[in-house]
Amino acid sequence: MGRTRDLMGRPFRMGTFLKIAAVAFFAEMGGGLNLNYRSGSSNVLHQLPPAFLAFLVAFMVALVFVSLIIGLILFYIGSRLQLVLLELVATRFTFVGPLWRKYGSRTWRWIGLRLLLLLCFLIVLLPFIVAAVLYFFHHAHGAGALGVAGLFSGLHIAQILLFIAALLLVLLIVSAIYMLVHDLALPFLALEDLSISQSLARLRAILAAEPGQVILYLFLRLVLGIVFGIAAEIAVVLVLLISLIPPGIIGVILWLSLHHAGTAGTVLLIACAIFGGLVFLCWAVCVVIGFMGTLLTFFQAYALYFLGGRYPLLGDLLDRSTPPPEFAYTPGFPPTPPRYPSPAALTDL
Repeated sequence: MGRTRDLMGRPFRMGTFLKIAAVAFFAEMGGGLNLNYRSGSSNVLHQLPPAFLAFLVAFMVALVFVSLIIGLILFYIGSRLQLVLLELVATRFTFVGPLWRKYGSRTWRWIGLRLLLLLCFLIVLLPFIVAAVLYFFHHAHGAGALGVAGLFSGLHIAQILLFIAALLLVLLIVSAIYMLVHDLALPFLALEDLSISQSLARLRAILAAEPGQVILYLFLRLVLGIVFGIAAEIAVVLVLLISLIPPGIIGVILWLSLHHAGTAGTVLLIACAIFGGLVFLCWAVCVVIGFMGTLLTFFQAYALYFLGGRYPLLGDLLDRSTPPPEFAYTPGFPPTPPRYPSPAALTDL
């Protein structure tokens, strides 16, 4: 917590705070792009003109392609910012540009490691996905279909709950493995420019040397992540709700003043509503980035301090960048030691 406070708030400058919070936020959120499309009825599609249907298909393909490109760009930016955030926290350096240029080549290695992990996770999760699809297809549409009411009753509910529990266990293991690689292998890749195999070898050495400490770290990391994450979300909602009170009062006053003022009043009211909505949207983005970025920076510092005692290079960086403790002494404390005359002066007397 002290490292996060020193980096983001001592001295507190709004620009520096938002910059580091944004780096932490987009480092973790970058690369996640989830678009859900709702398909309409097949009968409606068959009633559409062929030219319009061809245009709709081409538009959807183009949209998926653009979404994929944007997702890959965000994935690259997030991966590179994770390396930047690591050194920002380790060194308390607050300039992003030089570190962004420094980690250009190492980003591809980290991306390769993340893609390797993603492939392994997909291979592990594939049996669960296939089993779920076959189960629901067999019981809902296959021979002897039970329908929705029969599917969610009796023994089938127990089967679904067991499947969900197994899936949650697998997801928990997957999250723990990613945390291990991100928290305990990435620093070797970032600070020493090691290869993927060398970084994973260092991780295996730590696991072999202190398995109990690593398991305890993972447990605390998961628990703190859940607790602090919920607390941060509650704080974001409360701050946004409280910050809605002044603009709400102003909006009511404007509506009472302008809704009977004719066309000009209506136009002015709509313009004020649009302007106020944009201002509140910017404020909401800043609040979310501020809280979540601070939380993610804290977890990065937590990981580095755990690894610092087991990684001399990182421990030296943390020590050299940690400011000395501040002591506030009251006047006259600590007391000045008495000054005794030298032996030569006593001889003269």
